[in-house]
Amino acid sequence: MSDVEKKIIQIPEITRVEGHAAVEIDIEDGNVKEVRLDVFEGTRFFERIVLGHKYDELAHITSRVCAICSTGHVLAAIFAVERIFSFTPTPIETKLRELMHLGMIIESHATHVCALALPDFLKTPDLASFAGQHKEKFLLWTHLRNLGAEIQTAVGGRPFHPVNLHVSGLSKIPSTASLEGVKADLKRSLDEAISLAELVLSFAPPVERLTEPYFLALIPHDDKYGYFGETIQSSEGWQRSCQEYKEYLDEQVVTYSHAKRSLVKGKPVMVGSMARLALFGNRLTREALNVYQATPLFKGDSNSIWNNAAQAIEIIQAIERAIEIIDEVETLKNERTPEKKPLGIVAGRATGAVECPRGTLYHYYEIDENGVICAADMITPSAQNTARIELDIKEVVSQSTEKEMLGPHLETLVRAYDPCNTCATHMVAINWK
Repeated sequence: MSDVEKKIIQIPEITRVEGHAAVEIDIEDGNVKEVRLDVFEGTRFFERIVLGHKYDELAHITSRVCAICSTGHVLAAIFAVERIFSFTPTPIETKLRELMHLGMIIESHATHVCALALPDFLKTPDLASFAGQHKEKFLLWTHLRNLGAEIQTAVGGRPFHPVNLHVSGLSKIPSTASLEGVKADLKRSLDEAISLAELVLSFAPPVERLTEPYFLALIPHDDKYGYFGETIQSSEGWQRSCQEYKEYLDEQVVTYSHAKRSLVKGKPVMVGSMARLALFGNRLTREALNVYQATPLFKGDSNSIWNNAAQAIEIIQAIERAIEIIDEVETLKNERTPEKKPLGIVAGRATGAVECPRGTLYHYYEIDENGVICAADMITPSAQNTARIELDIKEVVSQSTEKEMLGPHLETLVRAYDPCNTCATHMVAINWK
């Protein structure tokens, strides 16, 4: 019996991502046997923490899951509770929630594309070197990041962990002066966002993609490109209500990571900017549509590295849509505000879902007749992408003839998904025996 040649490729920590993760690859006789994406960020137990709290505390607790996408967690929680109570916010409050969410998209995408992904393509080893050698591009990041923070501060009261968003509405409508200031900054930033997208698109992916991804994303409301919806669309053609997420999304515990992984019909899925463009890119408008139609993404190239470009295109769209919303809000201020339906607390259960920067986020809650949370479940985009990342790595390593030299390219591949490992690690079951 011949000896089996075994090798292990290890990346002890993926740098320039949010949180901590490592990759380990087992190779036998030149064949990749297993890929393990180990998210070893400290475990957090928000699904347990929220139990026993009143419904109006929920959003402000869950925003602490992650500062980067705190707005998304707040809104997912609010949407779930308002669905239980059959409550509909006023049109102006709905617009301002969308504006707040777009601020998060701009800030998060700009940070990922500029500070985390670009150093790979500009051959700088870290952010400090990037800032010193490419000052103009570093300043581009700070401008766009600050723009996203400015929007969230104007609507939410501060740039993260918003204090102005609540179940049943906002505690304060932003002043015309503050929104006009934001609008002016949005207009000044549009050309910067276009330049960033063009820069990212100028870099060819360092690795190839073999199998087509299985995309999932929420169908946006009102036939527009957006981040709020009630129904999931798949690239295989099926649609399901997000209230049925447990029926199509198979979330699994793995022994080697603090994060779970998700499969749909036994297959890895990809969520996030690339998924949204693949399914709803035809809904982009103006400059965002022009840039998108000139990209490999529009032509069907599904290399995961292009997720960086997809995020850059979404920054353009978010800026253009935010300008529209501010004008719409000012128009609504001049109209008679419809009388708000009173909030009626009832027992029930519901799911709230939003498209966060990294993909679809689900918040599920059960509330008793006293308005107290008695069950909770949260599934983050990064946890959904884990199995797809592992498959991508397996395919890239399998086709490479220089496996020992793959480390930097694999890090670039994982970073393209913009994983938020802090968000992903609180969904861990504890079994006492």
